[in-house]
Amino acid sequence: MACAAVLTSACTDTTPLAPRPNLTRSITASMMSPVAARSHPNSEKYRDSGFQPATGRSGSASVSTRALLDKTGTTDVEVTTGTFDGSPAPGTLGMVQVKAFTPSGNLAFTDNHTGLSADATASFSYTTLPHGTSLQVQSAVAGSDGSRTDVVTLATAVHFRPDLVASRLDAPTQAPVGAAVNLQGFILERNGEVGARADCVLYVDGAAADRATGIWVDAGGMVACAMTHVFTEARTYSLELRVENVRPRDFDDTNNSVSASITAVAPSGFSTYAFQAWAVTDSAWWHTVSTLTTWDGTVETWDQVYTRQGPSQFATFNGLIPRMLDHTGPITVQGEMRTNGATVNTVDVTYPALDWVDWQEGYCGSTYDFSTRADTYICVYTTGRLAGYTFVQYDWSGADVRYHSDSYVYYWDPSGQLHQTWLSNDWTDVGPMVTLGLDFSGRLSVQGADDPQPATAEATVSLEPIDLRFDYVDPACSTTPASPGCFELHDHTYGLMGYVDYGSWPPFTP
Repeated sequence: MACAAVLTSACTDTTPLAPRPNLTRSITASMMSPVAARSHPNSEKYRDSGFQPATGRSGSASVSTRALLDKTGTTDVEVTTGTFDGSPAPGTLGMVQVKAFTPSGNLAFTDNHTGLSADATASFSYTTLPHGTSLQVQSAVAGSDGSRTDVVTLATAVHFRPDLVASRLDAPTQAPVGAAVNLQGFILERNGEVGARADCVLYVDGAAADRATGIWVDAGGMVACAMTHVFTEARTYSLELRVENVRPRDFDDTNNSVSASITAVAPSGFSTYAFQAWAVTDSAWWHTVSTLTTWDGTVETWDQVYTRQGPSQFATFNGLIPRMLDHTGPITVQGEMRTNGATVNTVDVTYPALDWVDWQEGYCGSTYDFSTRADTYICVYTTGRLAGYTFVQYDWSGADVRYHSDSYVYYWDPSGQLHQTWLSNDWTDVGPMVTLGLDFSGRLSVQGADDPQPATAEATVSLEPIDLRFDYVDPACSTTPASPGCFELHDHTYGLMGYVDYGSWPPFTP
């Protein structure tokens, strides 16, 4: 999730140390005019034009102070030996004196806070310090070894706390099931005096679904939180944008959320679909023993060990249409796969009349493009379990995988003579691979000759880390020589994978 600054605030008049500071930073229409959005890391203060804490040093002591007023009329005078954005500096607060002044500059009261708990930070609450009150805060700071105490005197004034408002949440009214939906929430700082950090959190049906942690909102400014979510069921979802963990504490936390809704609609024409993508590195070896009877009746035993090493990428999108497309006329299959903001592969294939395939109990066809490593498959079922349905699939792959095999082939001739052969082979599976983003998207559409519009489906999967190990040892492989039929496998696969599906297949009836 990214945080983009989309509005700017203009003039800055930061005079926190003056006895009578200017506290009237009015927000004008020109200050709220949108400018071109620019993305920033969450940790970056893209601009900090609000009033700053008063800071000062004496000897080895460093102190910052601020006085912030909330909606209830409570003012907190806060003091730290470091900075409010960072960690406290060495040293502890031994005593803090707070002096308040009237608008005419006369002393209103003096508070001496002693007996502090040897902390580097302290906060004192008042209900008698209105907005704009001038303050003098004097702090006695003991060194880390307690051998020296320094006094730092600072002037500041009471400012409004930042008031972060969840202004709006932009979402489309509808989106396809399984597609990545881009959502945008806007957060405004309304008081115009002090900026703040916060967490921008998207909730879907009351559960946190995406977040940007520690975003910065400048005084009087607005930021946009860009979020993405995949809705996996065809129904209406409630959406909520919440501003959480505001730092400094929020002026008014009753305006920290805004709601919206979105309806995820089923893919047009598909009763079920599945989309899967992965990018993995594979390290495997397996051992097999089998027999082969040659043309002259000789029975050869093949004892073989294979290895597979290297990275590969693969994505597959398949779906079931609950009707039979016209297999005698042209059928158009189109598809697209995307990641990292770029198109990985596209297909646009028109099948002529399909051929009958006995073992599939339907009319089927397939294509493969060697230049793009994309293949498609379609089958219109007229009998059997899937009678009345059309199945379609679209695959893409990239790889740099190396294979090696060692084969020991032997047999005995009728005289009892042993014949032996050793064979070695190397081959590769190589195709262009792509730079992956955080997710992988696919689209599939199918249209028959008589269809007024295509059946379409879209899906996006988040790529999550996987680390899979599989070891299978067959006792038949442990003898010497290994017995025919033995199979042993050792495989380590690691990388990224994502999967999503929608709907369900017809029940299986044996």
